[in-house]
Amino acid sequence: MSKFSAKNFSRAMIAGILIFLGIATYGGAMYLHDKTIVTWWIPAAISFLLAGISGLTMWRLWRRLTDSKSFVFNYICHLALSCGIFLFAIYFFNYTYAKESTTHTENVLVDKKFTKIRHHRQRVSRRSYRQGNPYKVYYFDLKFENGKEKTVSVSSSRYNRTRSGSSIPLTIKTGLFGLPVVYGV
Repeated sequence: MSKFSAKNFSRAMIAGILIFLGIATYGGAMYLHDKTIVTWWIPAAISFLLAGISGLTMWRLWRRLTDSKSFVFNYICHLALSCGIFLFAIYFFNYTYAKESTTHTENVLVDKKFTKIRHHRQRVSRRSYRQGNPYKVYYFDLKFENGKEKTVSVSSSRYNRTRSGSSIPLTIKTGLFGLPVVYGV
């Protein structure tokens, strides 16, 4: 059995930070995707391509962290992390630097409205949880004039006062990369 060393501790800490960073960037990209009108695979393909190109040289940096000299293993580690970072960066910069001059209101058709039932988590004891009380989450399937479709989450009050088949106004701006961004449903 090997002794615990400072090198192993720092390696584990860096790995933990990178795993957290990966989870946070993928989560942030999912959140910002809901506010962007784009087919999901387009930014994903761009970020995968950028991650693949950067991985051809950056895989060597992973050798110290993974303690492996395998190109394939280190390349996959780099792809998994950097693809999330690039994906989040695309959505973040597109959303944050949307052009104010392109702000317009567009009437979109509520094609369908629906709910999903989710459940809270209820703590039973120190380490065990169970399914808790149910609650509803409200959604609209929106159809834009140019034919694009988007599913958005709405509040219960907005859900109750809007009929299926009616049109609602949406404030839309063009993002930095030309992807339309929805500001307010």
